[in-house]
Amino acid sequence: MALRFFMGLTEAGYGPGIPYLLSFFYLRHELGFRCGIFLSAAPLTNTFAGALAYRITLGHSSIANWRVLFLIEGLPTIVIAVVAFFFLLDSLEKARFLDKDDKRIVRFRGVRRVGNSKRMGGIDWKDMGAGLLNLKA
Repeated sequence: MALRFFMGLTEAGYGPGIPYLLSFFYLRHELGFRCGIFLSAAPLTNTFAGALAYRITLGHSSIANWRVLFLIEGLPTIVIAVVAFFFLLDSLEKARFLDKDDKRIVRFRGVRRVGNSKRMGGIDWKDMGAGLLNLKA
């Protein structure tokens, strides 16, 4: 149960974080479709997860079948997490895959969206604490 708690703790920011990250690149009327694709991925993967797990656990190996399942499903996740750590953007100005013209276009779209070319800000820890201590939320 403790490991399940820590897994939930680390995954808590993933659901709201993806639409936040997508909002850096897409305008408001474009964002809904992209979030819909993201939200539809979970049921789609669950469609195949049971059959895949069944097929993986059918084999007879020197280690327990459930451990093989954990390795096959867990190792790619860990590898992709390390890769994502280095490729996720802090800001659009740091995007290595965009050239000058693309960065200018993305900056213009950001100005169109929020009215200011500077989008990245800091965390206001006082507001964060007030939100976490709000029992009504």
